[in-house]
Amino acid sequence: MSRMIRRTHLYLALFVTPWMIIYALSGLFLNHGETIRGWLGGSFPDFEKIEERPYTAAFSAEASPRQIAAQVLADLGLEGSFGVPANANAARLVINRNGAFTVHRITYFRTENRLLIERQRLAAPIVVNRAHFRHGYEQPYLAAKLWGAAVDLAIVGMLCWVLSGVLMWWEIKPARIAGAGCALTGVGLFVVLLATL
Repeated sequence: MSRMIRRTHLYLALFVTPWMIIYALSGLFLNHGETIRGWLGGSFPDFEKIEERPYTAAFSAEASPRQIAAQVLADLGLEGSFGVPANANAARLVINRNGAFTVHRITYFRTENRLLIERQRLAAPIVVNRAHFRHGYEQPYLAAKLWGAAVDLAIVGMLCWVLSGVLMWWEIKPARIAGAGCALTGVGLFVVLLATL
């Protein structure tokens, strides 16, 4: 049993390594944003205008923002995972097409029948943060669904990792007192900070 717990702990740690790296780096970027922006010249890259073009399309009154956005992206040849606000009746619909290493922002001015297409150039903090917050199964693409499933597996892996770590700690009798002190300190600090934020 002890060997199985140790091997499970080991293999789960290896499995969740990419997610731990993403979460660690994005935590670093979020916690020290000003410093990292300073290294990058004071700010993260802005969106740069690529093109502005006329766009006429007929959408039914029942069309949802996602349906409209999907059609706009298809017409531009930019199909893939995207985010869009929920208000379908807005005169301006902003579509964020989230690629792995680049982000396109397409603004559809519905009353003016035109599109503004912008792109944000590659920057490590942006890529890592977008990977951190990528989640769910709402996107109709296989890669997005596989990413969601992998995140679920990483969550289960991390919980098992914690549980197996506790079991391994309990097996090492000389470490029980020091381990209990570390655990209580961590939980206490977590609760105090959470309650005072």
